Amino acid sequence: MTTYLKEFIECHEGVLNRIIHIAGLGIIVWGIFEKSVSLVILGALIQEGGHFYQYWKTGDKKYSPWFCFKPQLFFAYPLFILIILYIIFTR
Repeated sequence: MTTYLKEFIECHEGVLNRIIHIAGLGIIVWGIFEKSVSLVILGALIQEGGHFYQYWKTGDKKYSPWFCFKPQLFFAYPLFILIILYIIFTR
């Protein structure tokens, strides 16, 4: 589990990658307050764009969205699913 946490943190290096993730997080929070699944999904897609950007910029496989997929299964995706379920069931 600590290996996945380390990989998860490594996937979020780079200034512009972090800025893209913060922008995506802002849209996710906006989606939570507006109870909009579409905004939450848009925010998540923007955050994934940060991974594509970092991989494109560096060419390093450790920044590849595919490399970051497994650690995100443990940390990001469960939270993302809970947020969507919260929105669906509290409308």
